[in-house]
Amino acid sequence: MNQPDTGHFDQAAATWDDKPARIVLMKKVGEAILREAQPTNNADVLDYGCGTGLVGLYLLPFVRSVVGADNSPGMLEVLRKKIEDGALHNMQTMQLDLQCDPVPEDRYHLILSSMALHHIADTTRTLTAFFQMLHPQGVLCLADLDTEPGVFHPSDVAPSVYHHGFDRADLKARLAQVGFSGAKDVTAHTIRKPIESGDERDFPVFLITAMRNGS
Repeated sequence: MNQPDTGHFDQAAATWDDKPARIVLMKKVGEAILREAQPTNNADVLDYGCGTGLVGLYLLPFVRSVVGADNSPGMLEVLRKKIEDGALHNMQTMQLDLQCDPVPEDRYHLILSSMALHHIADTTRTLTAFFQMLHPQGVLCLADLDTEPGVFHPSDVAPSVYHHGFDRADLKARLAQVGFSGAKDVTAHTIRKPIESGDERDFPVFLITAMRNGS
C-alpha cells in the first residue's frame, strides 16, 4: 500500500492546538481513558495517530511513558518541540503508519487512538497490529465519532476521511474477531459544531475499551 498523503495534517500542525474545541475534546477523552482503563504509573502507552500529542500529554503524568506515533512529519515536529520545551524524558515520538509499515516489536500496556480511526482506510489491519503490540492484559482505547452522515468534516478535509464515524456494536464485534475481549463503550464527549449547511449539529464521541487476553 502506498504511503497516504499527509499534506493536510502537515500544513495544519502549527495551528492545530489553537482551536479551544480540540483542547476540550482532548481533556474529555483523557478523563474517560483514566476512568475506564485505569492505567497505572508503571504503564507504557502508545498514542497512535497522536497528532500534536494532546491526549498522550494529558495522560503522561499518570503513566510511566508515552510514545506518540503518527504518519504526519508536521504533527510529530510540533510534538517534539513540546517534549523538548517541557524536558519530558518519558515521552518520545515515532513516525509510523500501520497500514503500510511493519508492526514494531515494542509492546505496550495501553494503546490509545483518538479521532484517528476514521482517517484509516484499512482499520482491520490497524486493529490487528494494535492487538499484536499490546502486552497480555493490555488495554486498547479507541475514541472516535458515532456514525454520521458525512457532514462532520469540511470539504477540504474530505479526501483524508475514509469512514463517517463508526457503529459502536459493529466496531466491538470487529475487535472480538481480532481477538480482543470485554469491549465496552461510553460517550466521552459530544461535539456541537456548525456544518457547511449553516446548521449546528451534535456529534457524539465514544470511547471503546477492550483487552488483549492470552500470551
